[in-house]
Amino acid sequence: MSRLEDFKWARKVKLVNKILSILGIVLAVVGVNMLSSRYFYRFDCQKKHNFALEEFSLNVLKLLEDPVEIFLFYGHNPSDSAPFFVKDLRNLLKEYKHAAGNRITVKFIDVVQQARVADDLALKFGSMVSDSVIIASREHFRVIPAFDLYEFKDGVVSGFCGERVISDEILRLSSREMKKILFSTGHGEIDCDSVHPIYGSSGVKELLRQNGYFVEKINLTEGIIEKKVKLLVIAGPQTKFTEHEIRALTDFLQQSGRILILLSSPKTCGLEDLLFDWGILADDMLIVNGNGERLGLSGDSIVDRFAEHKATQPMIDMQLRAFFGLCQPVRVDVGSPATKQRKITPLFLSGEKTFAKLDYTQRKLKYNAAEDLMGPVPIATLSEAIAEGDAVHGGGKLLAIGNANFITNHRFCVLGNKILFNSIVTWLLDGGEQISASVKAKAAESYKIALSRSELVRIGLRLLLIPLLFLLFGGLVIYVRRNFR
Repeated sequence: MSRLEDFKWARKVKLVNKILSILGIVLAVVGVNMLSSRYFYRFDCQKKHNFALEEFSLNVLKLLEDPVEIFLFYGHNPSDSAPFFVKDLRNLLKEYKHAAGNRITVKFIDVVQQARVADDLALKFGSMVSDSVIIASREHFRVIPAFDLYEFKDGVVSGFCGERVISDEILRLSSREMKKILFSTGHGEIDCDSVHPIYGSSGVKELLRQNGYFVEKINLTEGIIEKKVKLLVIAGPQTKFTEHEIRALTDFLQQSGRILILLSSPKTCGLEDLLFDWGILADDMLIVNGNGERLGLSGDSIVDRFAEHKATQPMIDMQLRAFFGLCQPVRVDVGSPATKQRKITPLFLSGEKTFAKLDYTQRKLKYNAAEDLMGPVPIATLSEAIAEGDAVHGGGKLLAIGNANFITNHRFCVLGNKILFNSIVTWLLDGGEQISASVKAKAAESYKIALSRSELVRIGLRLLLIPLLFLLFGGLVIYVRRNFR
């Protein structure tokens, strides 16, 4: 009997075969892991490529020199599902982490379940709102609300632009430049350091700080140009400006500066000549409603008529309204020669049933066609230089708004006031241009959960089709086996 027919020898051969098979599998697994540790390749198999970073973002990450921390703050009860934006941002931020390696740290923080961690970070970044992203590098940081990561159309989410916004902010932080915004003092202006609900605007300062801006107060007699700033805010002046201060403001505008004037209506403050030079007229009038009453017991009014402009586009897209106090008209001065030299645009107006009253000291405010202005009346007007080719003549931009109370603490967080002010400041500083213009927004996915009876029947028939096919096939097999043995 040969060895091949010997059972003992056959068992030894099978044992060796099993050992060699196991060793082969182990070596294959080890080899694959060694190759994957040295040669790693990822590819996006999604049809829409919703979470693959575009070339601009990858180039931004290559320029990083200092480490960047990204925090995603969200809050929900354990029994509820996470907010809709968490999934989009979680996948996107993981791509940033993978592309940048150790240069970017990403942390996801549930402010409800991780309240202690969130409180510790609040001490570092200031008061923060849940559902936001914080990008920090060195001592600079930027707080981005979740709604800033989406595009809106007719009040409905139309696209996800998270990559564009985050890449922009990472690039700005890596540039090591912190823009400064000045608030004028010395004329009874609203104090950006005060927490007083009516006379303070600490909420504005906190918002600007979260946006990565440095806020400083200045007396105009000190000089503006020496501060090397781009934006000056004059919020609710109560007294008139001197000729020296007016000259300083004029020089600042000629040096491509931007000035945001928020008037304490109805009142003049000595800025009429400056506004005239820029083609703007701030009437000493009061806007009232059609029956001659002030808009609200304390002059409160709702502004919802916004012109198409980058500074007001978020209000239009999200269908938001602003909560203002007593307003005075701020309109184009047709008698100023600046109307031919500058582009002058009314940004938002009062309602259809309002009018601007000249003699607003009367007890009963009735419309007088000879001296009053019928609504809608412009409340904010922008004047900017006209560009001729690549040259821009006449310096910077001047925006005058006939109300300052909308940035005070008791109004700032109401309706769309915060979004409006933030959009205006962003446009004045950056012109509304995004650095990452090549990064396109991803189309927002929508799901239809309401079905008609006919749609429900069609879906039900489609779902039953596969089981029915299996049932028919099984019946056919049984029939064949019974009849063709």
